Amino acid sequence: MAQISAPSNPPLPAPTAPTPSTHSQLLGEGNQAWGVLQQFQNSLTLANIEPIIQDPENPLTVLLARERNLIAEASVQHNRTPKPLPLNNEVLTVLAKEQLQTVTVELQQTLLCTRSKKKSLQNQLEKEERWLKEEMELETSLREEAQDNQQRSIHTISQSSSLLRIKTDMEKLMRKKERLLTALGNFLDEHYPLPSRRGKQKLFKGREENLPPLQTFHEILELLMTRTLKTPHDPYVETDDTFWPPYVEALLRYGIAVRHSQNPNRIRLEVID
Repeated sequence: MAQISAPSNPPLPAPTAPTPSTHSQLLGEGNQAWGVLQQFQNSLTLANIEPIIQDPENPLTVLLARERNLIAEASVQHNRTPKPLPLNNEVLTVLAKEQLQTVTVELQQTLLCTRSKKKSLQNQLEKEERWLKEEMELETSLREEAQDNQQRSIHTISQSSSLLRIKTDMEKLMRKKERLLTALGNFLDEHYPLPSRRGKQKLFKGREENLPPLQTFHEILELLMTRTLKTPHDPYVETDDTFWPPYVEALLRYGIAVRHSQNPNRIRLEVID
């Protein structure tokens, strides 16, 4: 902020020496005023209120006496008519110049004090502006951090909700899978039971004493599905004596499984795209 310098005051003319007539007139008025002052001094001396004022046993009396003196002095000063200045242009000019010089000095001192106060206020204002700027930057930073935290919270809540929803769906699917597998097992056990010993003897003629264990229809399906999931590049299963031919024929006839194009003893689960 630019400093505005006050205009310099023009120099005042030096007071001229009074003429002999003016000097005599001023001297006479001074002597007259001195005589009046001596009369007042004599009156105060004759009043002699020292014994009353210095009486320590009558403080109230002392205070009342001082009050009466002050009231009397105030009344005299109030009723006193000030004597006008002498109607002398030379004296009035000198007094006016002296008063003007006094006022000029006082105004210059006031100007210096005002400038000093202005500079102090400017420094304080600059400090306040820097503090305000720092506070605004801090507020902006806190707002941005609060927005980031809010967005992260919303994102975290959204992720938690998504994970919870996925977990719930998976639990539902697992329960549904268990129900389907149980229903499938019951269906296969009921409609595709293992053959009796007599049927096995007809199947394996000449080996009645050492009959191999047969796999259930459910076990064959589970083996085909496991092979397809674990080794999708080689999903074929080699059939042996544990595979009862009617089970294999049923899988092939209903399109659940297919044979290998080069080895009819190998089958795999038919995957429908």
